[in-house]
Amino acid sequence: MDLFNTKEIRSREKLFNSLVKNSDTTYIMCDKKKRSVLYMTKNVYEVMKMEDLETTSSNILQEKKDDLQIVEEIFELPILKEQLRSWDGESDFVSNMIAYRSSSYKHTRWLKIKIYPIYEKKKEYMIILISDATKEHEQQHLLVSQASDIKAREKQLNQITATSYDVEMDVNLVTGELRLHNLKEDSPYFGANKISNYEDTLKEIIDTRILETDREEVKNILSLDHLKTLVEEKKLEPIGVRYHLNLKESNMCLESTAFFTENRGETHVIILTKDVTENAEYVRRQNAILQNALNEARQASEAKTAFLSIISHEIRTPLNAIIGLSESILDENIARNVKEDVESIQSASNSLLGIIDRLLDISKIESGVMDLEEKEYNVPKLLKSFENIAKERIEDKDIDVILNVSKDIPTKLYGDSGRISQVILNIIDNAAKFTKSGSITIDAKCEKKQNNARLIISVTDTGIGIRKNILEKLFDSSKKITTNEKEYVSGMGLSIASKLIDLLKGEIEVESKEGEGSTFTVSINQKIMDETAIGDINGHTVTKKNSAFNAKGKSILVVDDNKLNLKVAVRLLKPYEVEVEALSGGAECISMIESGRTFDLILLDQMMPEISGVETLHKLKEIEGFNIPVVVLTADAIVGKKEEYLSLGFDDYLSKPIDTEELSRILKKYLKN
Repeated sequence: MDLFNTKEIRSREKLFNSLVKNSDTTYIMCDKKKRSVLYMTKNVYEVMKMEDLETTSSNILQEKKDDLQIVEEIFELPILKEQLRSWDGESDFVSNMIAYRSSSYKHTRWLKIKIYPIYEKKKEYMIILISDATKEHEQQHLLVSQASDIKAREKQLNQITATSYDVEMDVNLVTGELRLHNLKEDSPYFGANKISNYEDTLKEIIDTRILETDREEVKNILSLDHLKTLVEEKKLEPIGVRYHLNLKESNMCLESTAFFTENRGETHVIILTKDVTENAEYVRRQNAILQNALNEARQASEAKTAFLSIISHEIRTPLNAIIGLSESILDENIARNVKEDVESIQSASNSLLGIIDRLLDISKIESGVMDLEEKEYNVPKLLKSFENIAKERIEDKDIDVILNVSKDIPTKLYGDSGRISQVILNIIDNAAKFTKSGSITIDAKCEKKQNNARLIISVTDTGIGIRKNILEKLFDSSKKITTNEKEYVSGMGLSIASKLIDLLKGEIEVESKEGEGSTFTVSINQKIMDETAIGDINGHTVTKKNSAFNAKGKSILVVDDNKLNLKVAVRLLKPYEVEVEALSGGAECISMIESGRTFDLILLDQMMPEISGVETLHKLKEIEGFNIPVVVLTADAIVGKKEEYLSLGFDDYLSKPIDTEELSRILKKYLKN
């Protein structure tokens, strides 16, 4: 029986030890009188987290202490002895957290000791519990640190608040209670410190202390209902309102800012108010200065627009005659040497037109209004024009112009060839200006994918090159090129090219080495309209394709005060075999229509003496039964003018110099049926 009991006790002891093996507490039973240990769980190393240490070398293992030795070390700690000295020995004992560091493992743990006295008949026992409190200690330490940090921040905040603001109002949104506290003695804007009802006090402040024109705004923003609504909608960002006090002797301006907080489960709003009179006056003065500057800038912009409009009109008008007549001559059967001279005239005229367009591009860039005019275009013609322009730009310099074109490029693409031309010509201008001798090479190729082609055009020169520090800011409008750096790049050309590339959704890259030259590469995606390969680029001529169609039986009235422009219009309309009537003034036009003459289309110049094109149009529309399409014919081609003329009642817009393809588009639209 005794043997059975012994086995059972050992079995239960084994079971108990296995249960407490991973416990964070060591259990010890002691005989109080004999000061001897009767029983102790074998998990001290687990409780102390000593088994986790990476100190398992043989010498450490040899020094491993038994569990009882560690317990004895713990009870020898001075801090624990001091705590036990004041213990009566009869009630339960719970120590504060104590630090224990093993002499062998140099491993610090925070422990908590609990002792429970047990009396059984004449025997006295003690149950000792040693538990790991390291995690608890770390959490308490963190809380203490945070509390200390919060107090420091609160102190700083109070100091800032007291310095920056004059009045504090603490509003309890649950009870509606207000605690008003003047932070500065000389600023009782809303009366003395007090505890009161917020709604009543706010009404009294608004009615008696705030300027009448500002009362409604303050009421709407700081009312109790509005503050509660913001909390319900969880819109807890600070809100503010600026207003004036109702004072005859001064124009004092205050600013109140409401901050949402929570205190003991109740939502509060802290309203802080300060005097911003000086700031308001400063802002008022600055606004006045800015408004004056804005007015001056607007006037300057209007003056610049007027100047550009005049320049555009005065130069485009004679160019219309030069380009229009040269294009019509090229359609005729003339001698080869005469054709070459006419082509040179046309090319030079287009170059001059390009300068005008560049001025207008600057205006468009500054206005943020740039549009694409996409249409089908002849690729060989575009590429050959680059070669011709480059030859013109080099003048008498010893420079070879080389055009290398991949034979597999499609003949016709769809896109804005005008903008592409502007980009490349700006690059060619830069190359010609900074190349004294050598060559300018224009390379063109494409990468085809289904119905799209990525057109890649490179311009390589043997000029002075561009320094590395300038390359980094070449296309960055925020980084200005200084005067001494402009010896490497010219004016607005490359800046315009960069803006146009953005509009075309393409890419522009540059490689350069100072003293050796530069290569600018432009890549733009275009749609393929005719997959026929270009082949040999030298087999293509630059002569303009006759896009005229037979419009016999149709009639057009052309009105322009410039006789040379009338001659150009008649010559350009001749291939269409259309009946043309030419008049030199708006009054004649009105008189002719009033007499009963009818036309299929009217081309009406805008800038005419006595009566303008717009005035003429309005008088025509007053004639009963008038329904003839009227296209404005104008050299006024600055940004926004097309939209302006269409809004005034014109059916379409044709700029001077007249582009034959654009003319063909308009005639097809209104005459071909």
